[in-house]
Amino acid sequence: MRTEDGLTICVPSSVVREAEDAREATRKLGYVARAAAVFRADRLVVFPDREGERRRGGEYVRTVLGYAATPPELRKDLWGERDELRYVGVLPPLRVPWRTGSTPSGEESKTQGLVTEVGPEGRVRVNSPLREHPISLLVPSGMEVEQGERVTIRVSSREPVRARITGKPEEGFQVVEADLSEALAGDGLAVATSRHGEELSVSRLGDIVSDARKAGGYTVAFGSPERGLPEMLGLSPDGIRAAVADGRSVEPDPGFDLWLNTIPAQASEVVRTEEALFVTLGSLTLTE
Repeated sequence: MRTEDGLTICVPSSVVREAEDAREATRKLGYVARAAAVFRADRLVVFPDREGERRRGGEYVRTVLGYAATPPELRKDLWGERDELRYVGVLPPLRVPWRTGSTPSGEESKTQGLVTEVGPEGRVRVNSPLREHPISLLVPSGMEVEQGERVTIRVSSREPVRARITGKPEEGFQVVEADLSEALAGDGLAVATSRHGEELSVSRLGDIVSDARKAGGYTVAFGSPERGLPEMLGLSPDGIRAAVADGRSVEPDPGFDLWLNTIPAQASEVVRTEEALFVTLGSLTLTE
């Protein structure tokens, strides 16, 4: 799905609000990362839901997900030791075929870095295996980077350090922080998942997949436990159901093309976010 269509997954900063402890929160985020890897997401956006956060909020969620999205051999160098990473041993392996190491000629090597600061004049500070402290590198012309993104680095010398950013990793997914409205402004069919949305059916799925292909993929947003997207956005569930039934836009419009109930026959009162990720993306990424 990466070459023709893109996939952006949006989860709230309150996604681990019901976790009893940090170990359980880390495990839950591991399954979110697994879903992003399994369905070949390009970006995993953490959007703010501060009213729904409890003990662990956006910084915790971004850090654990970012660590999970990093190649295992680079995690220590890029992330160091942080309180949020105390229980990362419970994270399930993503099994993404990362590619680092020397080029075929052996003259250069390739590694990854983590952008810790975006500075002026096209320069960024990057954590990397090259030095204990962040290094300043120039961003190639036409390339945009955000804090928290991983970048691919070509290394011509380690002592002294001579390196350059060549792009973004082709493997895996990026974890970034952004407002939901910003995430929805990108390419792709913007889908809100909610039990108050249109019920997904076999006959309807073909049209949705076709629309997504024309739009360049999906941006799919999920709620958090016991706090769905309508509550986060200040929308009336009755208003959403009425708009869906009448075939009109939800007002005020948050920027979604579609409100979709991907588990119309759910018997449990609450579907966990990580469960909704696998169910929803398993349907939407089917081919025509």
